[in-house]
Amino acid sequence: MVFPTASPALESFGIKFSTGGAHVSRTMMLTELEALLAAVPAGSIPEDYRAAVLGRNVLGKTTVSTRHKTLRHMRELYSLDESVPIFGLLRTLEAVDNGASLPLLAIQVAWSRDPLLRATTEPVLDATVGAMVEQASLAHGFEAAFPDQYSDATLRRTIRNAASSWTQAGHLIGRVKKIRQQIKPTPVAVTMALFLGRLAGNHGTDVFSSPWVRLLDLGADRARGMAQEAHRAGLLDMRAVGEVVDLSFPRLDRFERPSS
Repeated sequence: MVFPTASPALESFGIKFSTGGAHVSRTMMLTELEALLAAVPAGSIPEDYRAAVLGRNVLGKTTVSTRHKTLRHMRELYSLDESVPIFGLLRTLEAVDNGASLPLLAIQVAWSRDPLLRATTEPVLDATVGAMVEQASLAHGFEAAFPDQYSDATLRRTIRNAASSWTQAGHLIGRVKKIRQQIKPTPVAVTMALFLGRLAGNHGTDVFSSPWVRLLDLGADRARGMAQEAHRAGLLDMRAVGEVVDLSFPRLDRFERPSS
């Protein structure tokens, strides 16, 4: 799966292209994200998120050091700054269905911001539903992306964290043995995928084959059908005649950025 080429516009949106990432130490931290969004209302400033984690300890961490580490990793994954468009987009969309789509929104954002997680994508998405996804296959994908850059211990830890993130998102099931299962995307999650794909330069029918759409286990035809569902729900506007497709996002226009 080809990730878009780095550009100032995508980086300013909040997408990361660096080599490091939070998964060297943490998973995508879905439980913490759910708790934090419940404790901090939308429209808050970065200091409010910081105060919730460090001062109010809404995540229930036992030491001050752990609170600081948690905040750092959550910022790496999600930014926790609503002026960064990708996090503002997440906060806007997760409120639409009261957080029901949060796991699929979170994996899209974490995947966009953590190259270490992205390196494990193909072994997961290419696995047949019902098949076991071995850590060795995840490690092979990771090493192909980052040859000889990480120690064996770091590699094993990162792979475990990545496998846990794919489980939190719903792509895998199982505590020890990880079994591939089919994602059940929602119109809200598809709206984010289509928005990010268009932002990255996918236009016309290509938007239905973007990397973010594939993260939701959607082929182009089903993605198009889900886009129609999102249109009926008022999440986006879609005009389609044959191969000519025009998508717009009136509810999300404040997050619009040029893709080049």
